[in-house]
Amino acid sequence: MGLANLLSTLLPASDSDPEPETPATATTAEDATSTDVVHECRSCGTNVSADTVRCPACDGEDIVSYSID
Repeated sequence: MGLANLLSTLLPASDSDPEPETPATATTAEDATSTDVVHECRSCGTNVSADTVRCPACDGEDIVSYSID
């Protein structure tokens, strides 16, 4: 879990944040078969886009990609 995700779960949501996942919006078995890829800075845990070379939060260059099944 990246730092940004952890903080978003600890801090209250603002009006612009999406609704929390409910049983109606939870992932179904059909959706679970797809693989998501998360790109994250190893230094600070910030989630970044796939083409990021340098972390915008800490200026680190160690960006990794994780497949989430």
